[in-house]
Amino acid sequence: MEKETIQLPVGVTPDALEAWKLRYGANKIKIASLPKDDDGTEFMDVVVRTPDRKVLGEFEKWVDKNPDKAKEILINACVLSSKDEVKADDGLFLGAFDALVKLIPVRTAILKNC
Repeated sequence: MEKETIQLPVGVTPDALEAWKLRYGANKIKIASLPKDDDGTEFMDVVVRTPDRKVLGEFEKWVDKNPDKAKEILINACVLSSKDEVKADDGLFLGAFDALVKLIPVRTAILKNC
């Protein structure tokens, strides 16, 4: 079975992608397509990583006190490519935040009576 070839985001090399996979884990690296316009006709692909416990701890520390700072923490830690461009545009920033929230690993427990 052949491995699916993916289109890398602008500015991302295969070597950079492999380095991120080694550092954070291959299953933690994703490509997020962020809408560039309100109509959803243009998209920008960026490489993101799943937030780990340390990043989530920092995010949760600020989420009630200063939500903007909490979002910045997630974006700074987990957007790996085109970070400056994402941070400069409100739509891209909020799209990246949405993508990262969807990556937060939450498992649902099954509760049983004893």
